Amino acid sequence: MTTSRTEHRAKIADARNVLGEVISRARFAGETTVLMNRGKEAAVIVPFDFYERALAALGEEAVPAPERS
Repeated sequence: MTTSRTEHRAKIADARNVLGEVISRARFAGETTVLMNRGKEAAVIVPFDFYERALAALGEEAVPAPERS
């Protein structure tokens, strides 16, 4: 079974100006946003549960980065 997921695309500078909205779309609506840099895909903001499932599917685990001082 294939599930469709709404995907938005935004230039990084534009997404920065509406970051709260981008995060809300991921968190509450389950929608992804592809961040574009010079016309190329640079990163994706996804719902946290999607990220957790992706890690599990890949057999990976997140390791917290050391805190900066």
